[in-house]
Amino acid sequence: MNRTIVKHIVVALVLVLFQTLVLQYAGFLSFVPLVYLYAVLIWPIDMPVWRALLLGFLMGLAVDILLDCPGMHAAATTFVVYLRRPLLRTFLSKEETEGMEPGERSMGFLGFWKYALVMILCHHFVLYLVESFSWADPWMMLLRTLVSSLLTGLLVFLFERFRR
Repeated sequence: MNRTIVKHIVVALVLVLFQTLVLQYAGFLSFVPLVYLYAVLIWPIDMPVWRALLLGFLMGLAVDILLDCPGMHAAATTFVVYLRRPLLRTFLSKEETEGMEPGERSMGFLGFWKYALVMILCHHFVLYLVESFSWADPWMMLLRTLVSSLLTGLLVFLFERFRR
């Protein structure tokens, strides 16, 4: 197996365990950062779509199983993995994406953060929409999406500092 793939699988496992064993219980009210998404953000761009979708689904499913959720994380993570490549192609040219791992170093600060924030917001919106499964309280859903996205973005920022 390729070293890059093994590295990214290990990062995903560590982030899923960190999410389910630490962060899930350290949330503020109902606002929880979802840092396992960072693993998806930094996957190589040239990863085959089928592999990215499968790994994204399995990672979300692992979080669902460990947190006893009915598939919400799997749905949201699979959705953003599906959006990942088109989003990257919107922020970068095709030549720039060849064999690259997204990050501040490879995309630049602004490029990476535009991509990361859109992915985080989409993930959290889908997650909380599936969780509430209605528009009964749209303001609370939007508030949870924004605050949790902000917390997730802050932790992703810190992880990106250590990755350099």
